[in-house]
Amino acid sequence: MIFETFLSLSSNCFKKLLILLILSMTILVGFLSAQEKATLRVLEQNFDLTSQTPSKKFIELGWDIPNTAYLKEHHKEMQQTTPFDGMMLALEALDSEGKKISSQHMMTTQKWEPAWFETAIADLKSCKFTTFTDNFIRINYTPGSIKWNDNTGWKIFCEKSALCAKIAKETGLKGLAIDFEPYGDVIFRYDDQSGQTFEETQKIVRKRGAQWMKAIVTEYPDMVLLTLFILDFVPHPNEYEDTNTKLEAQHHYGLLPAYFNGMLDVVPPEMKIVDGCESGYYLNGNNEYIRRAWALQAIGGPALRLIVPENRQKYINQVQIGFGFYLDMYTNPEGHQYYRGPKDGGTRLDRLKENLSAAKKAADEYVWIYGEQRRWWKPVKADEKWEHWETALPSITSTILRVKNPVELLRKTLAEIQQTDTFVNLIKNGDFSVSKSDKIDIPAEWQTWQHEPTGTFSHDSNIGNGSAKATKIKRGCFLQELPAKSGECYYISVDAKRQGTGQISVRMRWKDAEGKWIHEVEDGIFPFKTANDQGWQQASGIVCVPEGAAFILCLCNVSNQETENDTVWFDNVLLIKLE
Repeated sequence: MIFETFLSLSSNCFKKLLILLILSMTILVGFLSAQEKATLRVLEQNFDLTSQTPSKKFIELGWDIPNTAYLKEHHKEMQQTTPFDGMMLALEALDSEGKKISSQHMMTTQKWEPAWFETAIADLKSCKFTTFTDNFIRINYTPGSIKWNDNTGWKIFCEKSALCAKIAKETGLKGLAIDFEPYGDVIFRYDDQSGQTFEETQKIVRKRGAQWMKAIVTEYPDMVLLTLFILDFVPHPNEYEDTNTKLEAQHHYGLLPAYFNGMLDVVPPEMKIVDGCESGYYLNGNNEYIRRAWALQAIGGPALRLIVPENRQKYINQVQIGFGFYLDMYTNPEGHQYYRGPKDGGTRLDRLKENLSAAKKAADEYVWIYGEQRRWWKPVKADEKWEHWETALPSITSTILRVKNPVELLRKTLAEIQQTDTFVNLIKNGDFSVSKSDKIDIPAEWQTWQHEPTGTFSHDSNIGNGSAKATKIKRGCFLQELPAKSGECYYISVDAKRQGTGQISVRMRWKDAEGKWIHEVEDGIFPFKTANDQGWQQASGIVCVPEGAAFILCLCNVSNQETENDTVWFDNVLLIKLE
């Protein structure tokens, strides 16, 4: 009943509490019973902490950051050859004197004219983004030359930020990506020579945060505001320490909480803000990512104490935790300041996979993957020397995709897998080409089950090479049982086409050595996706055999068919054991 009550909660606040509970439980998962572990997995799946669907998004950023002209020419290739859900781009143009201006160097008092960006807007509108669903204009607080008391300078900076937001909205981008690191004057560090106290400076900074937020939400109120960090690099207050004393003590980002509180003062409810947690670069192992997420999300935790009371509910409801992931850590030579060595008994790529999986699990939605010394796409200048990430770390592309969405990787490589000598479809008669017999007209190797004998199961030789057909079934399935071992993982894929009413799904279930149904809470249930032009849908996913299971069962489920016209055809059932 406790878990059912949790699952029924709709409040973002309570969902965050539950997610934090789940994250905390994973630290102690080694001490849980099998049933508790199973319940934990159900909770994780319900809140998409370990989902196989691509709801966790990987965003690219690097020294290869593209401008709009590059995207216009190369966006198709970029999407086809990389494992990302989007990227950060530089918005660039030429001013009236022919000098380049950029969203990566815009915290100056130079005014921008919207007409300068007409070409950039046209470039973005020409792009056909498919797999790159979440793209962001990168805004840098660089060179940080505008002082807090410079009303004219802040007005110009806010106007430029609003223009970026307007262009993002107009061209279908997800939002803005903000880097508060100034790469110049350290604007978020308190200047004790300013003639103002720290508290007085905080008040001014908070007003600037509100001013900046008002500017961008006027143009794009429902954007995703993806920051590389917010409170992540701020010194977190301990319970018995004075917060302002710690923030004032010449810390680079001691004023950033005040600025962020100003942003929260006016943030509209439809905006989503992501603390990108750049310190994710240095985290190692599942527990470190979990602890960092807890520090930033916990009710009453160190990060929330930096938020003024009137803004804490907004923080809870609208701020997500993401993570930065630094690829160079896994290619730099040993002894380098930024070096991450191989996993025990494995390789550096194994370590990358382990840590990226931990970042994905602990993040609410976004992980941004950053690289410096290599590139994902070729440079503008043909003669420029460069090295692809795949050359520096072979199989990195498929590894990232495997972490992000293993089902997508399998779909992309399925044709290649099927051509290998080792490929085996464990499902017998998976293409339904063979009927059991002339007298028993159902597919060979398959069983059928109905809760009530209201409809018929049959073999239909007129669909492809044959198919499994179900008509007027209240509740039932085609099923096949196969031996399996605990710890094994399988990819399942099923095609279906339906007529009339009724629901369909694929369910993977378990039996022990004695043939008893077990671990029902660990069943794999996969819905069918949108139909193609021929009316066929596909359900697919990955399941792992739980402890004590000796058999895996594939169930092609049908329910709620009312008439003789209500029919579904199943075809091309594929079950592959993953090594």
